[in-house]
Amino acid sequence: MRKAILNLNLLEDDRCFDWDSEIKVELTDITTDSHKTPSAQLKFYRRGLPELDITIDATSEDFEEIHVSSDQYAPEEEKTITIDVRNAGDAWIETVKLEVEIGELELKGYNGLEFHDQTIYKNLGCMEKDAEESINFTVIAPAWDGITSPYEINYSISAYAKGFDIKDGQHAANNSLTLTCTDPEIRVVKSVSYDEINMSPCNLMRSNKYSLRELVAGMPEAVIYNVSEWSTVELRVYNVGFYSVRNLNITDSLIPDGFEIAETHTKGSPACVSEETPYSIGYKLFPTKPGKYTFDAPSVEADFYGKDFSWESSGVTITVHGPHINLTKTVAEPEGGAYKVTLNLRNDGDRAAYINLTDTVPAGAGYIEESAEEGIIGGGLPLAEWDLDLCRVDDSHRITVEGVLLPPGTSLEASYLIRPDRFDKLDLPHAEVWFRARNYYEGVVRSSFWAAGAEVVQIWDPSAGGWVTPDNGSGEVDINETAVPTPTPTEPSNSTQFKTSQQVLLNRSDGNQTTLHTSPQLGVTDRLPHQLRGGMQWAGSVVGTVGKMASTIADTSLTVIVILIAVSGFLLAFVLLRTAGPPVSPGT
Repeated sequence: MRKAILNLNLLEDDRCFDWDSEIKVELTDITTDSHKTPSAQLKFYRRGLPELDITIDATSEDFEEIHVSSDQYAPEEEKTITIDVRNAGDAWIETVKLEVEIGELELKGYNGLEFHDQTIYKNLGCMEKDAEESINFTVIAPAWDGITSPYEINYSISAYAKGFDIKDGQHAANNSLTLTCTDPEIRVVKSVSYDEINMSPCNLMRSNKYSLRELVAGMPEAVIYNVSEWSTVELRVYNVGFYSVRNLNITDSLIPDGFEIAETHTKGSPACVSEETPYSIGYKLFPTKPGKYTFDAPSVEADFYGKDFSWESSGVTITVHGPHINLTKTVAEPEGGAYKVTLNLRNDGDRAAYINLTDTVPAGAGYIEESAEEGIIGGGLPLAEWDLDLCRVDDSHRITVEGVLLPPGTSLEASYLIRPDRFDKLDLPHAEVWFRARNYYEGVVRSSFWAAGAEVVQIWDPSAGGWVTPDNGSGEVDINETAVPTPTPTEPSNSTQFKTSQQVLLNRSDGNQTTLHTSPQLGVTDRLPHQLRGGMQWAGSVVGTVGKMASTIADTSLTVIVILIAVSGFLLAFVLLRTAGPPVSPGT
């Protein structure tokens, strides 16, 4: 322990002294103890010193969907910097000078500041205790070179301030702010033009020069045209950030069964997506089956200079309205030597349709007389509702049911018996249903057929231009000779005139096929079911026919057909009555 004696030469009344203006000692009291030993009570003071403190603040910005925080920069965008210098000490300080280095940043406007060599200079003068001085300025980050990783490009702002106290002692402070890049930002948007459409007709392109298979392979977007109702599903990828993103990995849902792609269009490339070059892909879809279809949410992934990012969008749905007619033909095990052939009609859609059913029992199948009439009893409709026609040609029988309304969610069943000599040698042709619904939507559905006693499922293959079996659906296709005729080949035309053609739609879920006949030039009566057209040919049965058909309509969408029938029927009856004989003079 060091000891020192300080001898003071003070006046009698002096109770304090200072030492070089650094220390002040004050005698506050003198006391004595019980032994009368004196003690001095002293209070010590130290000279106050100034203390500089520097803070650097930066603004945050929002550029559409991108938020740039206060410690981030955006290439070629402005950012305002505020520097505060405060005297946080216990004494004033004078000749305070501030220097700010901005590095590679560009200074926008000096605002009275001295600036050279990328350094800002400001003389703050004398600052009292707790005094504060501020400067602010705007900087702009350089453009990105497109090559260097943005994560390796940082910009620093450094501030340094110094001043002097009363004894010329220097006091200084410094601080810095580092600005880093933002992450890349991709916006993924999946949209649908129409989320609710109806089943409708279309046209199928044919060519005398090229086969339909060649057209499908070479120009898949040109196969279907004159589509009445369609929807476009589009996936768009926007770069809303400040950096180009390369080699995007895009995961999107497949086109659901129930749609055919009529057209495709793309713009840009996922190889590089920037603000100026977005990427998009869209599909013009034509429905082949009613239902509610979900297109799952797409996702986009990218490796951006060693960092993995992913973005996604919400999915979309499309609801397709219309009838969906299914036809099955089954042959039951023999009972007493007879085989039961059952035809089942089912409407799995949400709109009603009129149907005409046709089946042929070939010669040699051994059709059992009156079994068809007995087979429709209990088949979903009273016998009177079935317009059943049995036609015998040589030894074969053709069974026809016409003009039956099949509402949504309903089914009908008919059956007949056959007694062939040998079933394993028997060939049974397919049954066929023609249907027609609203929006001129009509088609043909086929069932399986039997060859040498074995069931053969057939499907319509647009690329092959005919009905094929699933095993032959690719490669060389054997077209069933009894298939519904394909459209008459026509050269592609830019004309806006409607074309009379036939479109077969593939039903991938159950093998049933729909053949659409688009004939816009037909009259209103030609668009009506066969049973209705036949009734309109005779004026005497017009009213009865109209009443019968009006009572069977279960779907309000077909009301317009009833109105047209009534109007056309009464007009026809009026004309016939007017022309049936000579006019009668009044009063005779």
